Amino acid sequence: MNSMREALKSGILPLFGNAITLAAGLFILSSLPAAAAEITVPRLEMASRGWVEEGEFAVASRISLDLALTGGYKYSFLLGFSLEAADIARAFAYRNFNFNPIPSGSTVEAEDYNALAERQRNQAYIGFRVAKATINRLLNLPLSLSYFVGSGDDFCTGDDFSSLFGLYPFGTDYRGFFYYPEGIGGNIIRQYNGIHGAKGTGISLSFTKWERLIIPIFYIYQDFAFFPDFISSGSSVNKFYSGDLRVLFHWNWLRFETFGGISLNPDMDLKFRGGLMFHLAGNGVEFFAQAGFTSWDLNEKLNVDNMFFLIEPRLRFKYFAVYVTFFYHPVEYLHIIEDSERGKADFNVKFMFGNAESGFTAGLEAGAELNTGDSDDFMFRVSPFGSFTSGGLLWEAKIRIMPQKLKNPKEMMELFIGVRTAF
Repeated sequence: MNSMREALKSGILPLFGNAITLAAGLFILSSLPAAAAEITVPRLEMASRGWVEEGEFAVASRISLDLALTGGYKYSFLLGFSLEAADIARAFAYRNFNFNPIPSGSTVEAEDYNALAERQRNQAYIGFRVAKATINRLLNLPLSLSYFVGSGDDFCTGDDFSSLFGLYPFGTDYRGFFYYPEGIGGNIIRQYNGIHGAKGTGISLSFTKWERLIIPIFYIYQDFAFFPDFISSGSSVNKFYSGDLRVLFHWNWLRFETFGGISLNPDMDLKFRGGLMFHLAGNGVEFFAQAGFTSWDLNEKLNVDNMFFLIEPRLRFKYFAVYVTFFYHPVEYLHIIEDSERGKADFNVKFMFGNAESGFTAGLEAGAELNTGDSDDFMFRVSPFGSFTSGGLLWEAKIRIMPQKLKNPKEMMELFIGVRTAF
């Protein structure tokens, strides 16, 4: 038994998983025809935040763009890019100077290292996000096979119901740059979006026989490697080999999704995860919820630290709506542990006037960020906002006011402006 375990650790498991992924990828890419195809932009998001910090005005920006190449119902190819810059002004200023070489054997001072780290944090360049090739009706069977590299499907967001079932988007707005401008743990690139996601290199297989009602999807992939702490000489990276089973269900007023998965590292340590999302709608009343565990090590007791929990009851009328959101943060998200998120929760009430589907909306948000383990860690915000739809794009603007910073009026307000696809 031990010899088999050592053999798996030494490379059989990674070799087997990578071989399956590579073979499937080559099969899909070789099957894509070279005939004319349609190019669309299924998703575009651009947002900026302006605020005053230590007497200086700073701007952070985030851009994400997907290009889709489709050839009817037979195949599709998705290519995604993104840009994140914590301080866009510094990012462009850093382009104006170069590093000077230092003599070999020189000791780098902490001040010089920190300056380099600051420049690295404020890079501004378009980067690769995802590439995904899909064959529909594989071997003339009710199967769809996809080969992906990068940030693949996100689980339990509700977003995929639009492309799979043709539904109007119903996922929560309480996510992304407008609500978490500093990202998770101060990393603008990391954002909460669903309970889990397939990130890495792998394949997915969808069973589409009952595609108007229910679609099961199976994923197998190697997660992106990441550094567990900070990068230093000789730092090792964490690698995981993962599999997930995901099921999406749609019937009348009910949308339901559930998933379960495991991840295995080279030391044969298992981690489990699972969760569900559901959305109920009818007669002006809606209820949206996401609940699950982002990670569970069998050697540890199950607790609430890694629980992802969001509930959002909604009241909709013709020209008025109220959304109430509660979100409890997990400590571990996409395999990365962020202790600063321990015990954090958000509460938000959003009042909207107008009709988002046909034109202009405006309103007011009142939100609080609290830490259940630290009574002194509390932040209250009031945010007037407005948005309008034009040419398939949703334009948004918001001013976030933090009364706790009244002693320094310049720092008590933040401005957000953004545009994204509205379909």
